[in-house]
Amino acid sequence: MLAWDDAARLNDNKWEHIFAHVIPKVQYHIARLLNLKNPQMIALASNTHELLVRVFSELLLRPKLKVLTTDSEFHSFGRQLKRWEEVHSQMTVTRLSPDLILKDRQTFIDQLKSEIKICDVVYLSQVFFNSGLCLTPLELEEIVKSAPQEVIIMIDGYHGFGAIETNLQNLEGRIFYLGGGYKYMQAGEGVGFMVVPEGSWRPVYTGWFAEYAHLSAPSKNAVGYSRDGMAFWGATMDPSGWYRFNAIWDQFEKLKISINDIHHHVRKLQLSFIDKKMPLLSSLKPLYSPSLPHHGHFLTLEASDATEAQSLRVELLRRDVYIDQRGARLRFGFGLYHSLEDIQDLSTRLF
Repeated sequence: MLAWDDAARLNDNKWEHIFAHVIPKVQYHIARLLNLKNPQMIALASNTHELLVRVFSELLLRPKLKVLTTDSEFHSFGRQLKRWEEVHSQMTVTRLSPDLILKDRQTFIDQLKSEIKICDVVYLSQVFFNSGLCLTPLELEEIVKSAPQEVIIMIDGYHGFGAIETNLQNLEGRIFYLGGGYKYMQAGEGVGFMVVPEGSWRPVYTGWFAEYAHLSAPSKNAVGYSRDGMAFWGATMDPSGWYRFNAIWDQFEKLKISINDIHHHVRKLQLSFIDKKMPLLSSLKPLYSPSLPHHGHFLTLEASDATEAQSLRVELLRRDVYIDQRGARLRFGFGLYHSLEDIQDLSTRLF
């Protein structure tokens, strides 16, 4: 309603108000939740894919590009990277499997630390979308610190931001960190953000919002770029998501609800789920440790193949149980709005 009222009251002048008041509040909340000192280094967009492509629009100009990533990145990056491989003849990609975390956590981290020394760009999820397996903030710090300074590091924090307490204090100014308002942040679509490291960034894919910044150009006729997050801003978008984001996190701040509070609540629900006997799921392989020492806010169970997973999902829908399917994997999500009574009800439906 506030977004509507501001648009009706200010008409085209609303953007001055949005840039002066609404956006700084969004940046404040993101910086507060990630323990960042420089909120001006946060770029906003309609989605994280737009920001990802903006970063790579500069990197793809390099004659050679060696990328380190995993085979478990979300489609938004996974598909795009494959397309870039098709058109960039000198791009090489190394994909590690984070499923190794279940068997040998340290070996997976050591693999990353070894490969990171010989790559140009790293793209890595904080929480992997197809399993819920995750890297802790301390592990991320260990991995980043092992990289040469010239290596560009991008962390996809979508399933981590708002779910797992994330302190980027020791990584600020060094990494790109991407996240969004959908799902865990409860702000809906249209809120993508990226924490930008220090550097003289000049993305090829650029928009007029970047003109709001104080620009510096290498020569009189060159396009100027800000030294902060404004270098990665795009063009006109629907700002209502930013209003929703502020409304939610103004309220949570007022109620003193922290990410840690949310995580502990969800973990309690997940442990209750694991303890329940659910014969319908007995043939599935759990992709999590029973005690959940480090895990995202969904639990993943793997079928023998996608066909079995699909038939199970159909049966779950018949019982009014709504989950995600990712190939042979079924994801059960848990949120702040669920209760232990909901888990009991779920177990009854799946018995």
